[in-house]
Amino acid sequence: MAGGVKKPVNIFKLKDLDEPKGVFNWRLWFAVISFGLLGAARGVDEGLINGAFNSKVFQASINYDSYNETEQANIKANVSAMVQVGSVAGALIAFLVCDRIGRIWATRQLCVLWIVGIAIFMGHGNSLGAVYAGRFIAGLGVGQTPVVGPVYIAEIAPASIRGLCTCIFTGAVYLGIVLAYFTNYGAQVNIGDTTDNRWVSNEKNIKKLASFHANLESP
Repeated sequence: MAGGVKKPVNIFKLKDLDEPKGVFNWRLWFAVISFGLLGAARGVDEGLINGAFNSKVFQASINYDSYNETEQANIKANVSAMVQVGSVAGALIAFLVCDRIGRIWATRQLCVLWIVGIAIFMGHGNSLGAVYAGRFIAGLGVGQTPVVGPVYIAEIAPASIRGLCTCIFTGAVYLGIVLAYFTNYGAQVNIGDTTDNRWVSNEKNIKKLASFHANLESP
């Protein structure tokens, strides 16, 4: 095969790679980590929606007990699936958005969509339709992250560590799941299940993860 098999990169000896001096600076790692953390979006959502739906207060807000078992199963499946449905649309438009407005502004607009969707979900006003709408809009933002994040990282990372850098995005997905489940556990232990502060507080953590990046525009 042309080029042969590449040797694994030793992350502790990056200076030994055939790259220009000064390439591996703090700006590179800041950009890689901040855009890699976009992967936590899906993990956080998967964990927190389970915590919200297990809250009796949340179930009461949508009159969950007034439905029969089949309807309850459908509602739970639909609420969970709305983000996935929105994610499909988000992933499809992400390529166009990235080319039109660039990677940085694409990140900013997906964060806005995510926050707006969660805000609608949190303030649903006992409306199941608003829950669905909020989850779908949030999905439009979440679905763009697997496109925007890896594309940005691939553009700024040196060729010798490009694969290593894009792996950070994948790892962040599982980091988001872990954070979400520990958040659910902490909320259950310290807040309990007698107030909506439990699931509202959990969802607010999404807003903390959704930030406007300070990186300069990608190439």
